[in-house]
Amino acid sequence: MTKKHLLAGLLASLTIAAALPITFGAAFQSPAYAKTATKATVISQIKKTPDLNPTSSVRAFSKTTYQQYKATFNKDYNVDKMSPSSVFNHHQALVYTASPTLRKYLAVSMKTWNHALGRTVFKTGTSNNYTIRVGFGTGGKDHSLWDGLYKTNKLWVNKSHFNSDSYILTVLQAVSGKKVTKPKTAADKAAYVKYYRGFWEATITHELGHSLGLDHTPYLDDIMYAQSGDSSSSIKYTWTTSKKGNGSFAGFTNKLSSRDINRAKLTKLLGYW
Repeated sequence: MTKKHLLAGLLASLTIAAALPITFGAAFQSPAYAKTATKATVISQIKKTPDLNPTSSVRAFSKTTYQQYKATFNKDYNVDKMSPSSVFNHHQALVYTASPTLRKYLAVSMKTWNHALGRTVFKTGTSNNYTIRVGFGTGGKDHSLWDGLYKTNKLWVNKSHFNSDSYILTVLQAVSGKKVTKPKTAADKAAYVKYYRGFWEATITHELGHSLGLDHTPYLDDIMYAQSGDSSSSIKYTWTTSKKGNGSFAGFTNKLSSRDINRAKLTKLLGYW
């Protein structure tokens, strides 16, 4: 989740005061396809689902169907294999950080995914036994290219942004176009802490989403939101304008949308975790 992505999300979803201090104020069962479905059937079911949201009708195919038409599912739901096969063993990854500071944020992010998926997908590892390692990184060549990054089996958090007392305030000022000062009242300070924690929890949750095989979406209420995306072999369409979704912004709330959850369920079926 980059600084650029965060700014776009805030612009569309937060109402900021003119000056600071800020006052923050019977179930349907899908048919099961026992045999390999035809491509026409797969495409037909995909077309019936909401944009980028693989609801139950496309999560009831046979294993061979997912393997045979993997590229089709990737393209229509912005998913792809992003972790080596060694990261997930029996659909579970062992996650470790040597940082006591990051540990509490990581624990919340792991719990977010585990609760949503109804199983222990991410389990706490040790220094001698882990498949994903989490730590601080530089943020790229100019130290501000990204807030979080996942690659292979490493997850980094931008140390400069994380340790900055003014980073979130700078973002708010950039979005509002008005002067922002540090919160002074107890209520404002508590709200600032809540936003700060929510932002970094959401950042780590976003990167763990990549480990599951989830690429970006244009929806602000998705934890996997990004400001822009280019059509590719595993990206459905190009976008430069954000979509509101349900009107919330996951980047500060660390809440998963149905798109996030359903896409993660699909990537399990595709064998990505």
